[in-house]
Amino acid sequence: MATIKKLTKLAVENLPVPSATKGQEFYWEEGATKGFGVRVTSNGVRSYIVQRPVNGKTRRFTLGQHPMLSCDEARKRALKMLLDMGDGINPQDEKRKKVAQTETLREVMEDYIEHKRTKHGPLRPTSKADLRKCVVVTFAEWADKPVAEINREACIKRFRELSKTAPVQTNQAFRNLRALLNWAREKNATSDGTYPILPVNPVSQMFKQGGMAKWNPEKARDGRIPKDKLGETWLLLQQYADPERNRRSTSVAADLVMFLILTGCRIGEASSLTWDRVKLDGDLPTFHIPGDIAKNHNAMTFPITKALHQILTRRYAERTTKGKEYVFPAVRGDSGHMKDPRAMWEKVSEVAGLHLSNHDMRRTFEDVAKIVGIDGDTSRQLENHKASDVHGKHYANNPDPASLLPALEAISAWIVRQGEIAKAAASGENVIALRA
Repeated sequence: MATIKKLTKLAVENLPVPSATKGQEFYWEEGATKGFGVRVTSNGVRSYIVQRPVNGKTRRFTLGQHPMLSCDEARKRALKMLLDMGDGINPQDEKRKKVAQTETLREVMEDYIEHKRTKHGPLRPTSKADLRKCVVVTFAEWADKPVAEINREACIKRFRELSKTAPVQTNQAFRNLRALLNWAREKNATSDGTYPILPVNPVSQMFKQGGMAKWNPEKARDGRIPKDKLGETWLLLQQYADPERNRRSTSVAADLVMFLILTGCRIGEASSLTWDRVKLDGDLPTFHIPGDIAKNHNAMTFPITKALHQILTRRYAERTTKGKEYVFPAVRGDSGHMKDPRAMWEKVSEVAGLHLSNHDMRRTFEDVAKIVGIDGDTSRQLENHKASDVHGKHYANNPDPASLLPALEAISAWIVRQGEIAKAAASGENVIALRA
């Protein structure tokens, strides 16, 4: 370790440049400012540094480069920093604390979206969109406020306000907020494991046992199209799907709902389907759901049944310039595809006799699978649920599409037949329902 009696401008500039092999060399000042020195790299960069044990661990920090930082100013900063380090203060932690005190909820959210990784990889686009909406809309008043200023009392007040009109959505919003505040705490944690901001997550604090708030009750969703109403519902959708008689947005919405019923897909998987993932020709037409869109991140390729082929062929023929890459394009909006056929649900719900939504079609699909005698394992594969047993994990999570076709055809045929029965009944014809 090289030492110099006193570092001066001339002394620093005359220090030899180490070879590329060596990389860098350190020079330390003797005397009262022990721990103050200069690092010289092989490319000639000279930087003032300090080094001293902090709580038993030797730490080294860069003060600045010469000559942008003068030798005298560097010595003043070094003396202060060395005194703080002697008192157990880590300068890096202090710097982190200052940054943490000003970081806003919006900044935390963007950092979380960019860097958060689950066991499946980065967050899905839908998860990112939900988080952005949560911060920009639900917590708009806090979006540009430092997270360090978000406290339990403010959270309780906001939770109670939102719960009056949308209790279930409020629960989800506060779960998102809790995740973001945990992220802010952890990313700013100091080297000794303490938290310079949010020593306790205010959301976790308000919901702890005996805390000041309770999660809103969430009733398990079990909606589906009643068996005796499925034929009328299918007939209605066929009528609205006719592009010759309805507006484009109406026919697209009807086709999307029919797609959900025939496939059991989740709305995000179906609505964002693109034509490059659909194969209508060949011996076995298929459509593909990639892992970054599937809810469980399990990529799947499904066979296309005869009934579904008719719907997709109609959609392909109706493609226009706007949103032409999507199977279910949107008339307006930035996404390019229809996200939620909300207006169609009102019509379907009226016929079915109860309020229905996207995921109810998945339960309807499952009901029909049971009616036509599809076994549990095949039904699980059709709904893209991962197997929990060892064999299923390694062999049955990505089946050959051809092996699923008979089951899907049986489901489709039963649904289509119910529509035919409903149509005949509406016209006064005598019909006999087929037994499952």
